Formats: sequence, C-alpha cells, structure tokens
Amino acid sequence: MNDKGSRKDPADTVKKGGKLEDMVEYFSGVGHPHPISEVVEDLRQKMLSKGFDEVQTSDFLPLRDIKQLTGNLYPAFMDSIYHLSWLRMRPIAPSKEIEMVLNERDPGMDQARLWNILDAMDEDTSGEDLLGKLVDGLGISHTEAIAIMNMVPELTHGERVDEEETLRSFMPTSWISTLEATYDREAFPIRLFTIASLFRREPRQDSRHFRTYHILSIAILDEDMDLRKGKRILRRLFDLIELDDTRTIEKPYHFPYFEKGTELEIFGGDLELGTCGMVSRNVLGERNIDAPVFIADIGVERTLMYKHGYPDIRELYFPQFFAAWNLTDEEIAASIKYIRRPQTDYGREISNAIYKCYKENAESPEVNRKVAWSGILVGSDYGNFLVSRERAAEMRMQGRPAEVVLVEGAPGHGLTGPAAFNEVWVKDGEIIGAPPDLSRKMEVSGAIRTNRSYVKGFARLAAWKIEKAVGIGHTVKLLENVKDLEGMNMRLTSKALQYILSHKKKVDIRGPVYLKFLFHTSGSPKDLDE
Repeated sequence: MNDKGSRKDPADTVKKGGKLEDMVEYFSGVGHPHPISEVVEDLRQKMLSKGFDEVQTSDFLPLRDIKQLTGNLYPAFMDSIYHLSWLRMRPIAPSKEIEMVLNERDPGMDQARLWNILDAMDEDTSGEDLLGKLVDGLGISHTEAIAIMNMVPELTHGERVDEEETLRSFMPTSWISTLEATYDREAFPIRLFTIASLFRREPRQDSRHFRTYHILSIAILDEDMDLRKGKRILRRLFDLIELDDTRTIEKPYHFPYFEKGTELEIFGGDLELGTCGMVSRNVLGERNIDAPVFIADIGVERTLMYKHGYPDIRELYFPQFFAAWNLTDEEIAASIKYIRRPQTDYGREISNAIYKCYKENAESPEVNRKVAWSGILVGSDYGNFLVSRERAAEMRMQGRPAEVVLVEGAPGHGLTGPAAFNEVWVKDGEIIGAPPDLSRKMEVSGAIRTNRSYVKGFARLAAWKIEKAVGIGHTVKLLENVKDLEGMNMRLTSKALQYILSHKKKVDIRGPVYLKFLFHTSGSPKDLDE
C-alpha cells in the first residue's frame, strides 16, 4: 500500500556517477539555533503580540547626530565610535618604473591602450569597474587583469576618504528620523520597536565588553507620556521577558539628547542592562515633533547573561571557540532549578494544595473547576497575608474570604492536559520530558530522574504569583503548551547551560499541559479572563 506521507521529495535525490544518490540525510531533523538568534526572535514575537510596530533603522548614522546626542561629552566617546572611511582610486600618470615592471611580465602588452584605461579613472571608478575595463579593453583574462592591478602599487594603496558617517554606536540617534517620518497625531500612541546591532570600539574585549551586540529598543510617542509612565512600561516589558529584580538609577552625566534628570541606567544586580529616558524637547522641536517621546534600550546579550548566569559574553557569542567542561547526567539533573518558588509558609501550603488537587483529579476529564485551597486574606501592620480556613478558625482570625481555583485550560481535558504530569529526565547529556508511564523504561535506559515535573513547576509558579498578588486580591495564569524549561518554571545553572550549548545537546520537554488557576478574594473578579 502506498503511504503518501512517506514519499520522498524529488529534490532529496541527486544524480551522481549515473546513479541517484539519496540526499535526505542532509535535509532532515531539527537544527540547533544560536541562543542569541533564538532570543531575538522570541523578543520580536512578544513585542508584536503587544501591539508594537517593528521598524528597521540604519546601521549608519551621520556624525552630526552623534555630536547632537553627546554634546560636550563627545571627546569622552569619540574614540569608542567607528568613524567610517574608504579607499578611493585615483588617476595614475605613466612612469618608467611602472612600464618596466609591466614589460617584464608581458613585453608585448599594448601599453598605450592600458594607459588610456588608467587615465580615464576618476573618483567614481571602483576597483571592480577597473577590472572589467582591463579585461574588455586589453582582451585579457580576469586572472591576467588582477595580476596587472597588483603590479601597480598605486592601485593597491589608494587615497583614504573620510566619511561624515559612523557605524551606529548609540541607539537613540537612530530614532529621531524614524519618529519624524512616522509622526501623526491621529495615530497616537505611536509604539515602535526594533532589534538592532550596535558597534562600539571597546579598547579591550573581556567578559562583559564586546565590539558588537544587539539592542531591543522601543520608542513611544504620546501626548501625555512622561518618565513615570515610561518606567511603568519598562516594568511591564521586564515582566513580558521574565526579568526580575531590576533597578534604575539616574545617569551620573547628562546626554543633551535627553531631558535633564530623565536619563536612567537599568541594572540587574551589578550588570548594566540598558538605558531609558525622555527625548529632549529641543531635539524633538528641531524635527517638528511636538509630543513627548520615551525611549528604552535593553541589551539582548546582557539580558541573557543576567537571566541565565552566563559569566562571559564571549561564551554566549562563540561557544564553539571555548572549551566546555564535561558534566555527568547526575550533575546536569542536579543543576535544574525552579525559577519561581513561594517564599512564605502560606505560599508553600498553597503550592502543595495545588499539586495535590491536580493529582487527585488527573483521571477525571469531566472535572472542569475545582477549589484547591480556601482561606482568608488578612490585613496587618506588616502587610497582607493569607491564612487557611482551618488555621483561621483555630486562631479566630477575621479577613476577606479567598480561594485558589483550578480551571479547565482547554475544552474536554479536565484540569490538566496530556503532558501536565510529564517528568524531566537527563540521558546522555540531553534533557527529556517523559510521561509517568514511561518511568520504568527511562530507568532501564539509564536516564537520570530529576524529581522535577511540569505540574510541580506550575504549582510553585502559581503560589509565587499569588504571594505577589495578595495586595490586589486576584491573579490568574494559563499555560497551554510547554516549549522550553523556562516555560515550565525551570532553568539550568550557567555551568550546565554552557555545557548543553557547547556540546549541542538537546532540550526537548515540549508538550500540551493546559494548566490554569485563578486566585480571588471576595469583591475581586472571580474569573479574570471572562
């Protein structure tokens, strides 16, 4: 019987030596993306999903724009900017020295015709143009023409021409012309983003400094935009890319491109992640833009370093050039950690209750809503906290009723999807997600159990979110499909991550989980997505 799904594409075969050679092995499987490319694409999709329009900005910027950005600070930064120049060919006068060299190579060369070609050169003649003219005008091969070009010293040196352009080294300078071109008061708010390369001539390249890197840059133009709103937008952006514990401080010196006192540096720990601020009204006025503009630049590589613990940006860029240590499967298994975990006693109690409720209803697809935990929300001088119903009765405590409810994440699946109870295993340096009924098979194969499961990761994430939400009295989370460890509230230590990347090992824990919880107190929304 013919299986149409197994037919080979004719393009997968080539004729070699009179026979058809199977080529499918060269075009099969799934390749390994570079971590930077992977995160750039992830950032693009997230920004697009939040309504930001993507634009491209030029890699080349006029020097005047750099000077406008830096003002009297230009001397401090001019040596870190790549100023552009190029080599221009120029007309060459005949000389006995050149004729002697050419005669030694080819005594029969028609030098009059050659000099006619060289004399016709001007500042717009490119080396490639000259090559073609020599081939056509002298009737010689490209190899012979290139040999002649290399025998004339003046053609290999040229005249350096300095440009009034630079390679982009500061992202804000790229925005002003784009904002001018897209300015339309009827379209407010204008929300733009780009992920661009920056080039900085670092005097030395070390663990934190590299001469090219990527920036996620956003620009928002609106009538009532200010720094306070900008900082709130920045916080939402960090939530979107799951970046915690960041802080901003005012820049110690002032770029005139920004309104004084609004330019902030963004840090994760002691690592600078980017900058943000309000564009100067003077700069905007010169381009006839009469509304405030907030700009934020987030370093993609720096974000990866902070988020995943990369010790060296060079290892992130070029893992193939850095020797990686060997790790056993047991060491990799021990390196997988939960990212979000409850920090309070009541948070840990809620996490356990959520996991227990999922376990008890795993075989009940007809159940589409279940209270996992109930208690009260108590206010005190030390802040809000939750207490279980039993503990509240025992302590005679009063407060607002509170519930944690598990809800069906997809019709017909009950409270959990097919992969919800998958466990994480390590086998031959690769990380695998497998359902419980394959546990015996995994053990026999020599795989190492991590004691981490998808539903456990979700339960801890849910409890952590509830701890953060006690002040507002409600929160919700829906997880449909697991694509990577982070999606299931897990991550590798930097050492294990480097090992996985350097050795091109796989992490495959994909699967549909359909997990959803909601937390609410009396007077707050009972289902935030309805």
